[in-house]
Amino acid sequence: MVDTGRTPGTRGAAPEVLPTVAVVVLHVGNAEVGVLNAIATAAYPVLGLFAGVLMDRIRRRPAMIVADLVRCAAFATLPVAAAFDALSLTHLYVVAAVSGVFSVLFDVAYQSYLPTLLTGEPLARGNTRLEMSSSVSRLTGPTIGGALQQGLAATGALAANALSFLASVVGVLLVRTTEPAPAAHATSTGVWRPIAEGLRFLWHHPLLRPLTLAAGLRNFGMSVVRTVLLLFLYRALSLSPGVAGAVLTAGAVAAVAGATLSGRLTRRLGVGRTLLLTGCEGLAWLAVPLALVLPPLGTVVTIMVVSSLWLPIWNALVTTLRQQVTEPRLLGRVHASARTINLSTLPLGALAGGALAQLLTNTYGNRIGLTLALTTGAAVAALSLPTLLAGKIRRIHHYEASVPTAEP
Repeated sequence: MVDTGRTPGTRGAAPEVLPTVAVVVLHVGNAEVGVLNAIATAAYPVLGLFAGVLMDRIRRRPAMIVADLVRCAAFATLPVAAAFDALSLTHLYVVAAVSGVFSVLFDVAYQSYLPTLLTGEPLARGNTRLEMSSSVSRLTGPTIGGALQQGLAATGALAANALSFLASVVGVLLVRTTEPAPAAHATSTGVWRPIAEGLRFLWHHPLLRPLTLAAGLRNFGMSVVRTVLLLFLYRALSLSPGVAGAVLTAGAVAAVAGATLSGRLTRRLGVGRTLLLTGCEGLAWLAVPLALVLPPLGTVVTIMVVSSLWLPIWNALVTTLRQQVTEPRLLGRVHASARTINLSTLPLGALAGGALAQLLTNTYGNRIGLTLALTTGAAVAALSLPTLLAGKIRRIHHYEASVPTAEP
């Protein structure tokens, strides 16, 4: 396989700008922020398995382009509404839902497409590069939202967010390697049998099953953390939108640094031990009560940096492992099955985070209540580590060596 030196697209800007707009522009309540985050992540549990079957039956590159164009159009409606002072929470809900559906299609397509371009160590590097772009978009979305009240008009900031999806389209179009046609037998069966085949492969694989379960548990806890974090920054610490955006930008820089260090850490420690270290993503937020007794800004920035280092490393390693142990004809379905299971906990975590924040702030006030909500989410995320240890993940040293095969 030819190494093109490129990876497909930048995956566009993340919809995390939406909750920031909801908080700093529309001034919605804690529970509404949780609902918004839940809507943005609800598409995977509903459509993920069907997207996997679809992506094993069609060419993935055109699907990625269509998904980016639809998301661009959806987000482009926001600056138009802002220009006419017509932004509303219902509008944000609709954009979150549309973006979520087409993000599922893009996600399954790119994870199945990349192994047709790269193999071996270049595949790992390709996943790392994608995590760099994803980390920046995911963690700087709220920064764009913070700019709405700090020097940029809502119209300009939201327009920049929409245009980022066009940058992703350009990245996909720059890939010149011919994509193989889908296998003829992939289109000859119904839907449910292929879905079941992908789920069986995932569930009976001694490596993929514990990774998927650990990811689901961690995603639930970190979804609570992400939902509560903006509320904590604005309402517990009383930070301005610009300062809160700077905190999240520090996380984005750390995430890029983490993705850059992924290969070096893996070579030095091995794949398994590096995966165990990524548990620091959740563990770091257990220190958030220190922000109530130490300088709050410095404390939160430190926690954000330590936590953000590890998500791109986890994503790059797990994606590469999954791509390497899965038969090419099953790639779309196995990716979709894994992502459906572990991302289905995101909307649940978002709803739980919003409800928990509302309950605890009503009882203890913003400072104590939101701090307790953050530490609760962090504790749940940290529970993923025993699952990894039970799955003997630490024994994996290299991508292509010591990787267990699926059970019959």
